[in-house]
Amino acid sequence: MRNVFDQYDQQENKLTHALVSALHYERKLVLPFLNWLKVKNIPPLKNIKIVQQQLPGEDSQILTSDCDSIPDACFCDNENWTVLIESKVQAHISTNQLERHHKKAIRRGYNDIYVILITVDLPKQKLPPYVHHVQWKKIYQWFATKSENSNWARYFVEFMQIYESKMIAQNYNIRGTITMFKGFQFDKDNPYTYQEGKRLLKVLGQEFRKNNHLKRKLGIDYKSEGRPAITRGDGGSVWDCIPLKNSKGTTFTSYPHATMAIRPKEACVAITVPNKIRGGIRKRLKERSVDNFYDVLEKIEKNLRNIIKKAPGTTPFICVQQRFYKSQRSYPRTDGCIEVDLRTIINDKGTGLKHQPQWIEAIYNILTHKRTNMQLGIEVRFPFSAKCMKSSKAVDVMVDAWIAIKPILDLF
Repeated sequence: MRNVFDQYDQQENKLTHALVSALHYERKLVLPFLNWLKVKNIPPLKNIKIVQQQLPGEDSQILTSDCDSIPDACFCDNENWTVLIESKVQAHISTNQLERHHKKAIRRGYNDIYVILITVDLPKQKLPPYVHHVQWKKIYQWFATKSENSNWARYFVEFMQIYESKMIAQNYNIRGTITMFKGFQFDKDNPYTYQEGKRLLKVLGQEFRKNNHLKRKLGIDYKSEGRPAITRGDGGSVWDCIPLKNSKGTTFTSYPHATMAIRPKEACVAITVPNKIRGGIRKRLKERSVDNFYDVLEKIEKNLRNIIKKAPGTTPFICVQQRFYKSQRSYPRTDGCIEVDLRTIINDKGTGLKHQPQWIEAIYNILTHKRTNMQLGIEVRFPFSAKCMKSSKAVDVMVDAWIAIKPILDLF
């Protein structure tokens, strides 16, 4: 059976149809929604009519958007009040189109007119004074706050997540995101999927790039776009990277970068030092002693202690990998790998781990005597089961972890 929210072929119309359907079936949301949009002089709910692909005052419904003077939806009464909805996903904003909507409503006898423009990204041009702009991700956020007490609000939120996942999978050109990060909601009833992992990676990337702590303390290049293509990894995992502002290379394989990954049972943030950094890993580390290497890792371990308390089950690793890529987009072959929990370098029985600092010496020796490409990384892995990871607070915890492992950059 076709989804009640999936009645249009054109992507531009699907979201509007879903929005209007949710409000039509859950009429108690209409007045709060219009108030949130700052619409004035709202008539009683019983007098408000909701229509799609139709001008106010008309009885017929146009099921295509061939005529760009037809709003995507509208609210109206039988007097002179109306709210015209124009939504964009891929298409660009046209102020002329908005003006035509407004003039047509006037010609039909409406003089209390509000035009709501819903887009993915922010407008680049000045809008007419009667137009109120809102982003799709803010619509998503508003309905998410209502979803606990409204089935139709929850259906709409779920539809937006599925819609965005499909658009990302199909490489549909969405300039930004239409949803917002609400945490990792995976459990036995809602298992991890590659499509949802890819959506979350994109919205998380937006959150991280606008985070002031990452900009100031880690020095991320928030204007960067990360990897050109996100491909499926082992078990459906996905990963992306954010360059650092002081990076000198032209690709992410030639300078240290912040890495984020979403896997079937965990999320991960890391600082990765690729083999091809200027001067090379071996030369940089040989200029320092193993004791200096150890001191830096010990500092990182101490920085992470409070973060691990906030998210029980979190594990900090130092990882060295020998990998081979057939092509830039191919999944790598791992020829060798050492992963060591950073807490093995301390003698603390409270961690439940055995004290074995020789692991660090082994990693140092491999990096300084290597005969092939080696990649070094400090990873912090957060299980989805941790309470703080199930809400938007996960962003702050992951940001704190990134900043805590920043001292690894001092070695390079």
